[in-house]
Amino acid sequence: MLWALAGYRAYTERQRVLTAKEVEVSKLVVAVEEQTLRLFRLTEATLVATSRWIEDHPGVHPGASASFIDLLGNLRRLSDDALEIQIMDAQGDAHAIPPPKRLEPASAADPKLSGQPRILQAKELFIAEPVQNKASGNWIVPVTYPVNDSRKQFSAVTATIQLDRIALPFDAQRLKPNGSITLFRTGGVTLFRTPAIEGSIGKSIAQAPDYIEHLSAKPRGLYRVKGAFDGVERMVGHARLGNYPVIVAVTASIDDVLQPWWRELWQLLSLALATTGAALLITLRAINAGRIAQKKLADGEQRFRTLIEHAPDAILVVDADEQRIIDANPMAEKLFERTRGELLSGGIERFYSPVQPGGLSSAEAIRQAQERSFSGESVLIERRLRSPSGKEITVEVRIDDMSDNGRRLLRGSFIDISERKAAEDALRESEMRLRMLMETSPLPMLITTSPPESKVLMLNQRFNSLIGYSIEDIPDINAWWPRAYPDPGYRDEVRQRWNEAMSSLLASGRHTLEKPVAVEISCKDGSRRFFEIHVSLQADRCLIVFNDLTERRAYERELARVANYDTLTNLPNRRLLTDRMDQIIARTRRKSRMLAVCYVDLDEFKPVNDLHGHATGDKVLIEAARRMSEAVRVEDTAARLGGDEFVLLLVDLEQDSECEQVLARVTASLTRPFLLNEQVSVVLSASIGVALFPSGGKTPDELMRNADQAMYAAKQAGRNRINFFVPPSSETNSG
Repeated sequence: MLWALAGYRAYTERQRVLTAKEVEVSKLVVAVEEQTLRLFRLTEATLVATSRWIEDHPGVHPGASASFIDLLGNLRRLSDDALEIQIMDAQGDAHAIPPPKRLEPASAADPKLSGQPRILQAKELFIAEPVQNKASGNWIVPVTYPVNDSRKQFSAVTATIQLDRIALPFDAQRLKPNGSITLFRTGGVTLFRTPAIEGSIGKSIAQAPDYIEHLSAKPRGLYRVKGAFDGVERMVGHARLGNYPVIVAVTASIDDVLQPWWRELWQLLSLALATTGAALLITLRAINAGRIAQKKLADGEQRFRTLIEHAPDAILVVDADEQRIIDANPMAEKLFERTRGELLSGGIERFYSPVQPGGLSSAEAIRQAQERSFSGESVLIERRLRSPSGKEITVEVRIDDMSDNGRRLLRGSFIDISERKAAEDALRESEMRLRMLMETSPLPMLITTSPPESKVLMLNQRFNSLIGYSIEDIPDINAWWPRAYPDPGYRDEVRQRWNEAMSSLLASGRHTLEKPVAVEISCKDGSRRFFEIHVSLQADRCLIVFNDLTERRAYERELARVANYDTLTNLPNRRLLTDRMDQIIARTRRKSRMLAVCYVDLDEFKPVNDLHGHATGDKVLIEAARRMSEAVRVEDTAARLGGDEFVLLLVDLEQDSECEQVLARVTASLTRPFLLNEQVSVVLSASIGVALFPSGGKTPDELMRNADQAMYAAKQAGRNRINFFVPPSSETNSG
């Protein structure tokens, strides 16, 4: 028994070590999956923003547009320069657009991209096979998105993911020393692997058995296999990205996993050898104690005989060595539908059904129950019996050891529980089907009683993990309202919409809401998530399903922010500035007021950038943007065009002096020293050109052009000054 225990301990510990590593690998798969998903989402957002710009500017060549180059630079900074953007023209040639000067030069357009017909024919986001950049020798993964160019000048935009830029963060995550992280394209082509193996990138494993059986067949899983690249036996966890044709595979070496287990095995074997003698001594003492107990049982045999005859349960006494019934009470004759003589003529196995609960045979079920009883356990089990008429019944059996004078005897007490089991099985099957439906659903779900009581009967694991509340937190609808909607005003609004929807559902006679209820819910951890709530009403039960739209809304907001705001200073960019100018000009015309378009260029900014670095230059630009935003009025707008060029829109002016007062505050704020670090500061100034509406221009382009002209005049006149644009007619008259 001691050695069996040692073997069992070694086996279970090995399984525990492997199971723990499986959990660790599964968690790492989720982490790598999220990191890879963020990379491809950022790539997709970058391509969509670039494609939208080209579609919104027909006839404009992106390489000649400062706003497009600025947009491209901003998008590259978002990816930490892991993405290179190229544009495919209508003939299928690839063009690289130069990034801003402060970034490393973009790699030349790789002709391999032009030669891939699937890239040129892509109608949606397309992830191509990896190629090797001729200029740098590094591996890249091209990702292409189509351009709906009305002039048919451009066909697609391509972002090349620089694999050397993403290698370090992935390598830091892998299970060392021999674990790996690999990205595959669906179809079996290897996109990326760390640690890198010569010839692995671009290689297809589509014919490998583990790819066919696991990676391509299941969206997520865990299995063991010898590595396709190095032959090492590995534990492999994998997941397929939801909306992208990419498979993430995380591995751990089995040798690495089992190394601590081998050390513990040697310690366990040593302990087993040391305690074997003690175990034998204890066993001998237990045998003697059993003999004494058997003698005591013999002394009470007569008392037991009286009790067994009058017991309300069916009782059989079995000789385990002979496998024969040696005693039975009247209730046993009734239950088994046999006379006492028939019961005592053989063993108990003849009354058992061939297959017992748990799938055991009748002989195996009897053997296991007897072994448990002789080990000192009072055994309570269920068994199936077959009557002489062929009817099967289910009984509950309590088996106890009553060995006597060396005879191994067992007493079994039988109670018929057939009716109870039938009711329990029916209820369990119904609940199991409902629970399986809920727990396999990827959406949070609640089951409540019908309105207006709406008592919560069941919620699934997805609801608990995403929203956080348990049944104890929200036993009914009255407890749900203040938790999910802590703001009283919003709670009243949602409650009114909910009551109207439920009243409409009940009045219409339908089972489901015609239109879901869209709400923002406060989760238990304090976060807020946006859901669409769907309701299905059946008899006395109500099924409520929550569709989480939080990530989609955040994605849409982020796209809007990238398209309309400068990523460095968070000021409006040229696109949003133009939109605002159209609105402000229309409003200014109606009110018969003036509008000032002020083109601001920081003097001597380039030496700061060159001498102290781009990071310090960015810090100065951020501070300059903050000062200008604080110096202008609340109704005015400060925007950044790119580099050190800004534009101020001063609205609702009645006379020129108001503009001069605001610009005086702006220039004063910009002449204050800019602190670069604890020891160094610089003093800058600004040259400002001003065009007034309507005298200085009547359209946004005209006003911007004239303000820019006035700013250059201020530069030429010595910088650090404000220069108003004067129309040619005014100059002639003044002359």
